Amino acid sequence: MFVAENGRQRADGYRGSVSSLQRIAFVLTDACDLLGVAVVAEALDCASELAGVQHACKYGMQFLSANGGPVKCHRSFVVSTGKLADTIGARFACVFVAAGPNADEVCNGLSHAAWLQRIRAAGTPVRFLAADTVNGFAHDAAHPSERDRIVQGAQANARLSGAIRAAFEIIRDDMGEPIAREALHRTVSGHVDTILSSIDTGMSTADKVHAAGRWLKNNCHRPVSVADAAHACAMSQRTLLRYFQACLGTSPSEYLQRARLDLACALLAETSLPADKIARRVGLTDGGRLGKLFRRCIGKSPTEYRAWQRARTDGLQTIHANEQPCDVQADMEATQCAAA
Repeated sequence: MFVAENGRQRADGYRGSVSSLQRIAFVLTDACDLLGVAVVAEALDCASELAGVQHACKYGMQFLSANGGPVKCHRSFVVSTGKLADTIGARFACVFVAAGPNADEVCNGLSHAAWLQRIRAAGTPVRFLAADTVNGFAHDAAHPSERDRIVQGAQANARLSGAIRAAFEIIRDDMGEPIAREALHRTVSGHVDTILSSIDTGMSTADKVHAAGRWLKNNCHRPVSVADAAHACAMSQRTLLRYFQACLGTSPSEYLQRARLDLACALLAETSLPADKIARRVGLTDGGRLGKLFRRCIGKSPTEYRAWQRARTDGLQTIHANEQPCDVQADMEATQCAAA
């Protein structure tokens, strides 16, 4: 489990077994960098949730070290780990080695080298997550120079890029590209598109259009645009507009408006939130825009729709309440007739 400096539990180190569990191991060393580990672990966990019952595949993550027990990572975060020797014979789908300033020395040590050799011999891919160093040595975090700050920023981007690519490739191969992209967007939304645009995903245009539709629906509560959806699915906006109508029977903007309308209808029916708040929760700026959308698509204002929906619900409840005694009475009469 992850443990912060104050000892609070952050996350389970090993997630419970499920059907078709893909076991992922993270090998940690003293002073190792956790940025890449956190990105990969969070993306895999998010993918498992997104897959739901559609995929039997789920991810289980285990954190390991040479001696087991707590490992003090970079910036004094402490992670509780299992012992490498205790996993002899275990099969992993992938192994990540979290690098640090002394990662090469540690991984060339007897325990790590022998374990990694067995893992590779079993055909398991081993990936090294980049370390946070300056000129090969750990930088002075207490007194960084301007040069150190520049180098640190570039290295952080490189570390993030490598982790995003690694997580994407694993999830894509197991669950498909749409889930891989969505999991990473939910994990590190600001960096995904640029990094993944350089990866040859092999998706057909129709697959990308459907992925764009799902992205619009999943993000309709945010102030997103059609251009954002195109970028998220590695398409030009022009290409998306050209094929969206043919694949989904409507334009991307109408699809987005419909998703927002459906969400707003649910919020009006199920909550007492005012129209302005609901507008912001469905990606619109104010209640005026929400009102225009409702009048154009439904012919009612949001307030009128809420009143109509609640009257309809109350009417159905009244009908059911009135029907129940009739059914009971009919059952009693049938019983009396049978007895006679």
